[in-house]
Amino acid sequence: MKYFFGIVPPLSIYEKLMSVRNQYHYSGVEPHITVKLSYGTGTMLPVNWMSECKSIIEGFRSFSVSVGELHYFGDKDVLYIGAHSPELTELHRKLVTVFEPTEEQTTRCFELDLYIPHITVAKKSSLSEEILEKMERTLSPHFQDRQTFDVHEIRLYARDDQNKTFQKYEDIQMTR
Repeated sequence: MKYFFGIVPPLSIYEKLMSVRNQYHYSGVEPHITVKLSYGTGTMLPVNWMSECKSIIEGFRSFSVSVGELHYFGDKDVLYIGAHSPELTELHRKLVTVFEPTEEQTTRCFELDLYIPHITVAKKSSLSEEILEKMERTLSPHFQDRQTFDVHEIRLYARDDQNKTFQKYEDIQMTR
């Protein structure tokens, strides 16, 4: 099994992204902000990683995230919406410590100082650059201004080796 922790945006953002994704037949994991990948830290995960991560999340206070502004990673490889929150970055760092990644793993998984919180709209590996640009034009008016929402839970996603798409595994409530 492979896992990651993420934040699902509110319905107003979620539904707009799903509408555009569906229009261009893009399928993938639901819109989310990745907080921490649990894989990518080698084949051997720490024995109690899940309970340690749940404990960190449950003890973490709810916080706000602002999203807005469309950008690309790489050579228009990934279209994404930027996400900003000091608390999100702090939670990411705390979860990373559970896995004790090497410098190479940290670099490969874009963690710690390389972490850029975002919501992936779509990837060029699944759609053409032309379609990504059309998606950007469609979404741009909706994300010119920052939208802020409160985060009260972190979703744990899972995927076994037979599935291509991550699915909801569990929602972990945070301290309010």
